Amino acid sequence: MYFEMIENFKEDKCIICHLKNKAMNKFFDDFLYESVNDYSLRSRIREGGICPIHARKLESLGDVLAHAIIYSDLLINFKNNHHIETLPRKRKIQDQNVCVFCEKESGFEDTYTKAFSHYFTAQPQFKSAFSEKGFICQRHLKQVLVKITSITAQKELLSVVSHKIDIILYHLEKIKEKNDYRNIHESYTPEEVRAWHMAVEFVAGSNE
Repeated sequence: MYFEMIENFKEDKCIICHLKNKAMNKFFDDFLYESVNDYSLRSRIREGGICPIHARKLESLGDVLAHAIIYSDLLINFKNNHHIETLPRKRKIQDQNVCVFCEKESGFEDTYTKAFSHYFTAQPQFKSAFSEKGFICQRHLKQVLVKITSITAQKELLSVVSHKIDIILYHLEKIKEKNDYRNIHESYTPEEVRAWHMAVEFVAGSNE
């Protein structure tokens, strides 16, 4: 995992998002081609449902038979639990079942943020590589910081990320300056175009 992280560092892409999305894509592929008939997994999906994000992701992969199997279960389960003759009553709030795919995604995030926190604290080469060409979104940064036990390492990571944010802010200011009527003839540089994408990446992360 150490080399997988270093080799996938990119200046404008959160490393945790990238690896998590890669792992999730494989999980979706494995699910569609190997696990869609797994009774225990189908039972968990039937009880927990599928969240809107992962439902659309699954739909985009276009496996018609898999959808027929999964959604038959979900629709039959809905009918069995919502009889037309029975008016809905208020119920005590109970723990809701979790989307299987959300649960898996959370597990991947936990694995990669733990690995990142360990490597950043214990491996100078990893720290140097991330400082030079790595990136991380704010949500995963928070998860990593919670897992880092060394205050010194926490401060070092925040310092590295803060420097990267300062560079983004510099280019965003340049974009705003170029929209002043006096500078409207100036075109955006590649660095400025990348900066606003990086700003979105930091704030929102990536699902691609």
